[in-house]
Amino acid sequence: MLIADSVTVNGRHDQLVPPTSLQVMPGEVHLVVADPQISRTALALALSGRMKPTTGAVSWGHADSLKTLRQHTALLDSPEVNEPESHMKVRDVIGEDLALIPGPIWRKPRPKKWMEQHGFSDVATQWADAIDPVRRLELLLLLAAENPKIQSLVLDSPDRHDMHDEMWLGLLLDFAESHREFAVVAIVANVPYDWDGPVSHLGSSWREPLEISPPETGLLDTALLIDEAPEEEEPAAEEFVQEELDLDLPEPASEAKDN
Repeated sequence: MLIADSVTVNGRHDQLVPPTSLQVMPGEVHLVVADPQISRTALALALSGRMKPTTGAVSWGHADSLKTLRQHTALLDSPEVNEPESHMKVRDVIGEDLALIPGPIWRKPRPKKWMEQHGFSDVATQWADAIDPVRRLELLLLLAAENPKIQSLVLDSPDRHDMHDEMWLGLLLDFAESHREFAVVAIVANVPYDWDGPVSHLGSSWREPLEISPPETGLLDTALLIDEAPEEEEPAAEEFVQEELDLDLPEPASEAKDN
């Protein structure tokens, strides 16, 4: 389960993500409505473990480390962060993503064979940003799923492309309901008209406010109002991408890379 607890992200001048909380179960597609684009991207980076929130925490299951979150979560198609570059052809995108899968090279799928198996040979030489947007999204989802450790998919603004809502929603539901039961988060500008699944909004919280009844003496036990200090998260082991968002966040302490 993907859990975000009162996550905020501050930019250089303004707060990009106000306190936001949500829970996403395996096998579920959860939409988060946010605006403007920079706020959608900031939230996507935080939910996928690519950026440490200013306050709050994001965790996968019972593990609250960013390292664990990154190992099990894929960030897809984030504008100016990891969306397929316009100068890359489909075969280049496939080759690059397959090469990044953890493990020895002899275990990784061969790009040509992978394209034949998944039906992308016919567009191999086309520009990645010029193919049908539905096939493009399917391609990115399939490439993310090649990593056996990935259990959660975070999509940044899948509704910005020229395709009907039912098309991209259908793809996300297919992956959520597959045998892998991905926990899927799509951060969007608007909720599709006929969507009846779970929805959160930027600045929303799933926690109910604490109700405290004063004792019979009329005195309020102030100890009940004191929140415990949150535990510090360990530094991230991979580079963050706050540079793309022009965020005024401190650099995390460097660690030895896992591999």
